[in-house]
Amino acid sequence: MQQSKSGSFFVKKQQKQAGFTLIELMIVTSLMVILSLTVSSMFMTFLITNARTNTRNTLKVEGSYALSQMEFMLRNSYQLVDNQFTQVCQSSMDSIALESLDGGVTEFMLEDDNGIDKIASNSGVYLTSDTVMAENLVFSCTEAYSGVRSVQIDFDLTKVVPSVTNTTNEESSQHFTSVVSLRN
Repeated sequence: MQQSKSGSFFVKKQQKQAGFTLIELMIVTSLMVILSLTVSSMFMTFLITNARTNTRNTLKVEGSYALSQMEFMLRNSYQLVDNQFTQVCQSSMDSIALESLDGGVTEFMLEDDNGIDKIASNSGVYLTSDTVMAENLVFSCTEAYSGVRSVQIDFDLTKVVPSVTNTTNEESSQHFTSVVSLRN
């Protein structure tokens, strides 16, 4: 070793490395993979939950609309008349027909529209859309001793929940029921 003018020894300086070691790179890569898997898993869970929620909301909105339209028409009808099976007021009817105050006759039933069962009236108006399938539409008419008639409406709506992979056919369904006291 050489001595400097001040009496200290020269120390050979080590050169600093520019970059990262292989271990440091592997640790950072592993952490990034774990982080990206966690984030993508949370995102997929969000998408699936959102699809289920939207499906349930669609079922609720469409079912409530169909039920309210049938309730309104039945409550404000002039009288019940023979349906397509010549039934007027019986239990477990597949359809129900009513005469409105203007003399028009409306019948509610399930109708197949290109493979999708919809709640429809004989006027060609569908109360449910193509996105849901209606099932088990039943009208049960009863008459009390006082002569007041009531109609119980029951039906189910089913919708396929959209999936990310399109490999599973998860369905969501909801049952709707209501009892309407007739004014006639």
